[in-house]
Order: sequence, then C-alpha cells, then structure tokens
Amino acid sequence: MKKFRDLNQITKFIFITGALLCGQVVADETDNLRTQVSTIAEDYVRTQISAQADSQLSVQAMPIDERIQIPACDGGYQASASSNSLQQSNVTVRINCAMSDWYLYLMVKVAQTIPVVIASNALSPNVPLTSSDVQQVEMDKNTLRNSTFADITEVIGARTKRRIRAYQPITPELLCFVCKGDIVTIHADIGGIEIKTSGTAMQDGNIGEQIQVKNTRSERNVFATVQSPSDVRVNL
Repeated sequence: MKKFRDLNQITKFIFITGALLCGQVVADETDNLRTQVSTIAEDYVRTQISAQADSQLSVQAMPIDERIQIPACDGGYQASASSNSLQQSNVTVRINCAMSDWYLYLMVKVAQTIPVVIASNALSPNVPLTSSDVQQVEMDKNTLRNSTFADITEVIGARTKRRIRAYQPITPELLCFVCKGDIVTIHADIGGIEIKTSGTAMQDGNIGEQIQVKNTRSERNVFATVQSPSDVRVNL
C-alpha cells in the first residue's frame, strides 16, 4: 500500500513538473514571437523613412498587449502602412501572416533626433560656461522650437544672459561670448599688417556674429565679428 502511495506521488510530481516545463516553453515561444513581430515592424518603418542629413532616425515599437496571442507563421510575417501614417510620429503598422487570415496593428514611435547641448544643472546669469555645466543629449528635432548647439565646445567660454533651468536646451539667445560693456581687443588687417586696439562692446554677440564696438582710442563705433570672449575682428 505504501509503495502504491509513493508511486502515486511520483506520478503526480512528474505530471506537475511536465506541466510547468510545458508552460515555460509556451511562454518563451510567445515572447519570441512578440519580439519577432516588433522587430519586423521597426525594420519596415526604417526602410520606409529616411533620416534627414543632420539627424538620426529613432524607431521603437510599442509593447504588444500580453492578452494578444500571436500564432507562428511558416510563410513569414508581412508589414505594411499607409503613406499618410508614415508621415506621422506614431506610425500604425499592419502585421499579417500570408498563410492565414491573422493580422495585428502595431504602433511604432518615430523620431528624428539630433545632438543638443543642455544645462547639466541650474545656471545663474553671468556665469562663464565650463564643460561641467553642460552635456550633450539626443532630442527629438520636432520638439525644439529654437536653434540649439550640437557640440559642447561651441558654448564653452560663453556667459549666461539669464537664468537657465537644469536640462534646458542651450540656445544662442541665452548666451553671449562677448557681452555688452565687455572690454575687447579689436583686430584689423591693414596692408598685410595686423593692428590691435582696445574697444568696448556695445552689443551682445556670439561667435561669428557681427556687433557694434566702440574704439577706445577714436571713440568711433565700428562693426566687428566676434571671434572669442575677448577678441573681435574688423574687416577693412
């Protein structure tokens, strides 16, 4: 009688273990099919949309509802989307199995990302920027309303004109490499000879911008191009 009970317990153990293993295999297969379908949708969108010259294409399929059962498809899944949907930031992709009537609509998020310099922490006005004050991140181009800087080296040495929030994108109007009232060195080439004189900035300016500068010696205003936080150049 004891042997019968022991045999019965062993049989029950084998049955439960087998059921658990079978359930795990089914779960793994379902996860594999979800991953496969998501990858097909993302790859399809990438082939249909080209990234702009100054940006990178970011594509991510939204999670598939766990209640949805995805059947295996021997003939392979096919992806499609309307031309109108492909122009949106959320693309609706239809995944179907050619061997059956099964299909699924999957949402794929698309973004054109560009490198953007942002503040690493809150910055007060009139602070010279250092590498520890800023960082570079990828941001969706469509969310940016103003011109931004792509490289950290473009802003190092500039001063803040107003308070900047932590993680706020750095835009040209927030900075001045030469600020109004700064004493600068005016450079000019005359007959192949470089002339230097002192001047006072009458306007804020960033690298490459032209501002008015008062020549200290002649007290005349001239237009000069900002070259650094302390130098401007006059083209004669």
